[in-house]
Amino acid sequence: MSEKAQERISARELSKKLTEEYLTSARTAHDHGKYVAYTTAVSPVELFVAHDIIPIYPENHAVACLTKRLGTKLSLAMEKKGYTSHLCAYARSDLGYRITGESPTGGIPDPDFLLACNAQCFTLTKWFEVLSRSYDVPLFVFDTPQWIRDPGARQEILKYCIRQLKELIAALEDLTGKKYDYDRLAEVIVHSRDTCLLYRKFMDMAAYKPSPISIFDALIHMAIIVYLRGTPQAVHYYQTLVDEVQEKADKGIGVVEDEQFRLYWENLPIWFKFKDHFNLLKSYGANILTSLYVHDWCHEFDISKDPLETLAENYLSAFSNVTLEERAEMALDLFQRYCLNGSLMFINRSCKAVSFAVYELRDIITEKTGIPALIFESDMGDPRFYSETQIRTRIEAYLETLQRREAAVA
Repeated sequence: MSEKAQERISARELSKKLTEEYLTSARTAHDHGKYVAYTTAVSPVELFVAHDIIPIYPENHAVACLTKRLGTKLSLAMEKKGYTSHLCAYARSDLGYRITGESPTGGIPDPDFLLACNAQCFTLTKWFEVLSRSYDVPLFVFDTPQWIRDPGARQEILKYCIRQLKELIAALEDLTGKKYDYDRLAEVIVHSRDTCLLYRKFMDMAAYKPSPISIFDALIHMAIIVYLRGTPQAVHYYQTLVDEVQEKADKGIGVVEDEQFRLYWENLPIWFKFKDHFNLLKSYGANILTSLYVHDWCHEFDISKDPLETLAENYLSAFSNVTLEERAEMALDLFQRYCLNGSLMFINRSCKAVSFAVYELRDIITEKTGIPALIFESDMGDPRFYSETQIRTRIEAYLETLQRREAAVA
């Protein structure tokens, strides 16, 4: 074995290493004269990276809690304070952590200030308002009106959002006492562009038959693009991942043997059912390949434009911030690119913003593709609202329907 091969580590090992380094840098930020800012997963984090501010994502920490099945315990702690169980499971878990101190990662450092972007939903803004009051620190809201297709409206929305980014930069200069470096921002955006291109290349590995990846791989590997976006470490990570997955694709290795059904997933994942869902689907030769959610970080930064303009354009165009028609077109593009022949559509009681039009989305996709879809309701993080027998039975019945449909076509 060559020395180079011996030194090479897997993408998962690299992810663990980078995550540990990232959390350590956040926990020791004040020792090095740096600041910590809480922000949302879809937000122009490049502004922070360029100003040596370490971004922390309460959503990511909430996912870690939900995956370890702490969702119910943390939610109950929050509910005892008067909050409703109808709130987002991310918010419930995060606020519950603030009460109990219980965390599978050792928790996250306190913020010096916060940035909430409402392109995802309005719950995030209210959640961050609670955190701002709790820690008595400033909150900036990046307000993103719906990215409708009318060219004139888009131009006005873009101008409005660029003005907000300029205001945020001025606020960061006041808070940190340091002049903003626009040249550094341009460099950071190059790193984000390269990271997103590699991330998209990884996601597009789903086009292979059999697919060397599943949505479960995508959900694990998207963590780095959320919290290390804009860094050379993220570029290195996704190059490592792409090379690793390409080797599997070249050998014809699929994550599901005898892959028959290539499925689309609508909505966020049910975090505490990862393994169970994968194994159930695998037993039917089915593989969930993709969703709009995991594709939401396939940004296309145009480095020929003003940095603030390309930032605004990309963070305005999240799938949760476009019209239903455009969202359907995004989904249909995935059906075509990855030759999908089935669809699981999840109405998530935790995420009203993403779930509001699932039935209409199903109707559009089924009409355009002729492919039937299964719709079911549950919660992405709280097992109290997950019916094991009912959902398993409905998924099994749907997969059997696909099998009969496939047999009839053959």
